[in-house]
Amino acid sequence: MKKLLLMLAVAASMFATSCSTVSHTATTQNVETKIVNRTTANLVVSDQVIKYTFTPTLAHQRAGMKSMKAAAVAKALEVNGNGDVIVNPEFEIKKTRGLFRTRVKYITVTGHVGTYEKFHPTTEQEAEIINTLNGGNNCKRCHKK
Repeated sequence: MKKLLLMLAVAASMFATSCSTVSHTATTQNVETKIVNRTTANLVVSDQVIKYTFTPTLAHQRAGMKSMKAAAVAKALEVNGNGDVIVNPEFEIKKTRGLFRTRVKYITVTGHVGTYEKFHPTTEQEAEIINTLNGGNNCKRCHKK
C-alpha cells in the first residue's frame, strides 16, 4: 500500500512540475509598399463550350469546396487546350452522404475557354474605364493625386 501511495505521489509531482509556459515577443516594423499592375490584355473567348468531369482526391476534399472547384477548372483547362480562364463556369456537383461527412463524388465544370492576348501597358482611356467600373474616383491606383 505504501508503494502505491509513493508511486502516486511521484506521478503527481511529475505532472505538476512538467508543465511550463513559453512566451515569445517580437517587434514588427511597417513597410510602406505599393504593388501596381498597369498591364492590360485582351480576353479572347472561344465559341466552343467545354465540359469536363473531375473526380477529387481525398487531399482535394480536405482542402474544401473552393479548392475542389479551382482544381476542376485547372484540370479542364489543361485537358482542353491550356486556356487561361473559363468564362462563366457552371458547376454540377455530385455528393454522397456518409454517417459522419459528405463526400464529393465528382464535379462537372462547363463553360467557354478564354485566353489572354496582346498584353500592353494600360492607357489613360483604359484607366478611366476601369475607374468608372470600380465606382468612380475612389480608385487610388488609377489616378495620381
